[in-house]
Amino acid sequence: MHESKVLSLSTISHELRNPLTLIHSTLQLIARHYPEVTNDPLWPQLLSDINYMSQLLSELSSLNSSQTLHYSQIDIRQFLTNIVSAFQSTARLQTKEIRLSFETDEQFLMGDSVKIREVFINLIKNALEATREGDQIWMEVKSRWNRLVVTVSDSGSGMDACRLSTIFEPFVTYKPDGTGLGLTIVKNIINAHGGAIQVYSKPGIGTKFIVILPLRPPEKASGTK
Repeated sequence: MHESKVLSLSTISHELRNPLTLIHSTLQLIARHYPEVTNDPLWPQLLSDINYMSQLLSELSSLNSSQTLHYSQIDIRQFLTNIVSAFQSTARLQTKEIRLSFETDEQFLMGDSVKIREVFINLIKNALEATREGDQIWMEVKSRWNRLVVTVSDSGSGMDACRLSTIFEPFVTYKPDGTGLGLTIVKNIINAHGGAIQVYSKPGIGTKFIVILPLRPPEKASGTK
């Protein structure tokens, strides 16, 4: 029953994105035929609202599939290096630095590579948004007791206790264009793997996320969950 609900919600999100894409395309044609319309002060807000709806539907689909896992063997060093490398050009443009360090001899992690990638992409994107020019972001990779421990920390603006207590709640956001689903999806993915996530933050000092993942899936998990 649960699986059918997940499938139907994902299908609905997909079906709603199709007409939304058509609306966006139609607006682009209108702007091409009548360029003066783009001078209207409401035009940028209209495009922003459409982009927000598209992002929301996409994240709703991700939220509903976040606990369905497809296990495979992941090369830890290559996997995380590739993710960090994808953000290096953005960091340089923003005059920031991303550092990656490995303090583990473990080579492989069994997990859903697509969803675990989503976890760390989300955390690094959040760190970039929370930092200013000259700030740093660190990803430290360690292993303890058959678990991979990955810390993503930054020297950014940090969060107060009130904000910190709500960051994993769905639809709670402090970003003007945020959906409030990103960290909810992150936590769901980690929980589905039998892992845990911890967060520490102080205003003006920075934020640290600690992701703990089992190196191997629980015995009850199979290749597809």
